[in-house]
Amino acid sequence: MRRLLLFRHAKAAVAAGHDDHERALMERGRRDAARVAAFIAASGLTPELVVHSGARRAKETAEIARAVWPRLIEARVEPRLYEASRPTVEAIVRALPDGSASVMVVGHNPSLADVANHLVGHGADLDLLRISAKFPTASLAALEFDVAHWRDVQPGSAKLACFATPDDPKLEKV
Repeated sequence: MRRLLLFRHAKAAVAAGHDDHERALMERGRRDAARVAAFIAASGLTPELVVHSGARRAKETAEIARAVWPRLIEARVEPRLYEASRPTVEAIVRALPDGSASVMVVGHNPSLADVANHLVGHGADLDLLRISAKFPTASLAALEFDVAHWRDVQPGSAKLACFATPDDPKLEKV
């Protein structure tokens, strides 16, 4: 089995005269990222590898998550995730190292929402409806694939194990 965590970067400041790539997280974004990261750990979903776009807001989201988890998780930069199309993100997923059965991708919309909706084939009805309606900042989609290799990931083949947003009541239990 392979598990893919799609974690949209947390709330960032408006670009206002700055390079979009360098947008930093707002205080709310920092809190949201930490809450979702704590949920990941408490739910037993801590990945073996984190891959992020390299954009400041994605890197900060990944760093906050890694700091919350009980053990150090390797992080890698994948610049193609920044402004990526759905097919590009899916190509990145299919090229993930097989030595990591569970990987978290920290990226951007609309590509993460598109990827989640394209890869998910089944899961809890309510979560399926929620993910198809909106994928807010600092949201997490945990997808599970019954495959031996990342290269075998196909559209509609994932089970949506969970979908969580920063204001989700299930995060209150953490």
